[in-house]
Amino acid sequence: MSSPGQGSRAPAGSDVGATLRDMWATRPARLKEDRKIAGVAAAIARRYAIDPTLVRVAFVVSLFYGVGLLVYLAGILVLPRVDAAGRRETPVWAIVLGAILGIVAIGSAFSGDLGTVIGIVVALVLLYLLHHSRAHLRDPQRPAAVTDGTASGSAGAAGSEGGDTAQPPSWDPLGAAPFAWDLPEPAAPPAPKPPRSKVVPVTLGAAVLAAGLVAGLGLLGLVPLGATAIAGTALAVVGAGLVVGAFLHRGRGLLLAAVPLSLLLVAAANDDGGPWREGPPWADDRPGSAQTLGDASWAPTPNAVAPVYETAFGDATLDLRGLAAIPPGAPPVRTEVRSGAGDVTVLVPRTADVTASCESGGGDAECLGLGAGPVTDLGPDGPGGPVIDVQAVSGGGDVEVRRG
Repeated sequence: MSSPGQGSRAPAGSDVGATLRDMWATRPARLKEDRKIAGVAAAIARRYAIDPTLVRVAFVVSLFYGVGLLVYLAGILVLPRVDAAGRRETPVWAIVLGAILGIVAIGSAFSGDLGTVIGIVVALVLLYLLHHSRAHLRDPQRPAAVTDGTASGSAGAAGSEGGDTAQPPSWDPLGAAPFAWDLPEPAAPPAPKPPRSKVVPVTLGAAVLAAGLVAGLGLLGLVPLGATAIAGTALAVVGAGLVVGAFLHRGRGLLLAAVPLSLLLVAAANDDGGPWREGPPWADDRPGSAQTLGDASWAPTPNAVAPVYETAFGDATLDLRGLAAIPPGAPPVRTEVRSGAGDVTVLVPRTADVTASCESGGGDAECLGLGAGPVTDLGPDGPGGPVIDVQAVSGGGDVEVRRG
């Protein structure tokens, strides 16, 4: 039978239940000497032979999704602690934590907030996949140490039994004294230094190249990318290097690059009006333009409509139905929404006086049921509603402007 902390490979064709039982049977212990907080990350890393830095970074990232603390507390509950005598124990307070975790998870599920439950499920799935691929690895056990006192005591006892020992002469040029024949063995040559890891320089070089490529695409106007995309690309490459380095036990120096890149990315993503405002950095004279990557949805208020909404790829939805609150006679609202490769949908109020233009490089384009446009539609109630001028463009998806 496997004892906790020893790895084994599940038999071929084993079901999920057998894998889960093996995960429980081979769960590692939290050693005192490995602890930064409670030793959970170090225990997981030791069990699956990966860098503990990677596990700690994963816990930090999961904090932003609201599940990191719960998963860490669950680790304290599940992974036993080893005391000074080598005994495994689960303290009472860990059992109390387990009860609290169960209450929180059940409460989140019944309150309609499934984010916490989904996060916990994702964490369990990732741990399951990690065990499935590295279950055969063993948790290295601490060797039984022999104290200096014991060794010296044994040597002393052996020496005392032999009585007084003769001393070699201080001068023996011919080597006639038998005591001089037993010369010590030559010292072992120093161990060669391990080769320098190439993970850090290769990763940093790839990050610079990738960020430069993204910046070049933005400067050429091929895709609407700015500072956020550049910093995010570099951080993604550094993150991939950290993952590779974790399995090779190399690349911890990448953390020195990941931290400032993370701060730069946060600044670029949140400071819309500052130097990190998104948009093409060469000639974006349209203050307040909203640009992003992937699927995007915007629903601006009447006093916060940006001149341009763009996404490099993915579907874009611009909901302008909130502009129905604009009073009659107000200046017209002009805006534009673009997607590099996804569908574009614009929703306008039923009573608005709309001028729309739809354009697609590879899909259907329909403005208010009147074709690609430009078209003008005063709505079912005729003129007098809020005036909206909108242009919708996609590089390869369908484009539609319709009343909501």
